[in-house]
Amino acid sequence: MVHLIDGGYANTFLIEGDGVLAAVDVGTVLAAEMVEKYITDTLKRPDSSLALITATHFHIDHVGGIAKLKKRYPSAEVIFSETAADYLNGEKPLAVPPLSRWLFNLIPVVAGIDHQRRNLYQGMISGKEGIPLPIFRKSHPDGYAFRCTLSETTDIPGFSEWRVRFTPGHTPESICFYHEKDGILISGDTILNMKGTGEVNSFCCNSDDIRRSFERLAVLPVQRLCPGHGMTLNGKDLMAAIRRI
Repeated sequence: MVHLIDGGYANTFLIEGDGVLAAVDVGTVLAAEMVEKYITDTLKRPDSSLALITATHFHIDHVGGIAKLKKRYPSAEVIFSETAADYLNGEKPLAVPPLSRWLFNLIPVVAGIDHQRRNLYQGMISGKEGIPLPIFRKSHPDGYAFRCTLSETTDIPGFSEWRVRFTPGHTPESICFYHEKDGILISGDTILNMKGTGEVNSFCCNSDDIRRSFERLAVLPVQRLCPGHGMTLNGKDLMAAIRRI
């Protein structure tokens, strides 16, 4: 089962595993607080139930609240994709999309996000790692330990029915999380839903890569699409209706 935590710049999801929970894409301090409230008040689960904190990619609106959540749940492990290791270890800079994509592809997405004033403030008080601008390209996680071990060939610890899918394009280290039995895809910023039926994200570092990544996802029998931005989609043949770039 997947629970949507709506209210930050990006969608945050709580996924249920083998008796434990994982928080995916905790983008702001507010998102971290909302996750805590949801676990405590809605799910009525103990603190020990949050076993994993992770992200679909390393942009500020998906990782800015991790430090806050980790402080609240110190026993939870922070684990990222192995494809993010070079950046997070300081060996490579975070990839930056071309300027034209900032002007013509990012602005429409940002304009469609709710609670603009609140989220602008949240972005200012949340962690600054993951800002895809040259001046911040050496800004890395601070204040919490992490591992980069998630891959397509290994199980996610505590989440045996979930699999990682590498989906470079929006960023080189982008991944999705897929639950084959229930047909659930957490698509991060590879697939958004700002227009009603879902669309491949045109704000990307490499358009050829994201097209190839989408073609890999398109063959999956997805019945619930959980995008990084926009409402979730439910139904059959969801991938056939996704707008391509």
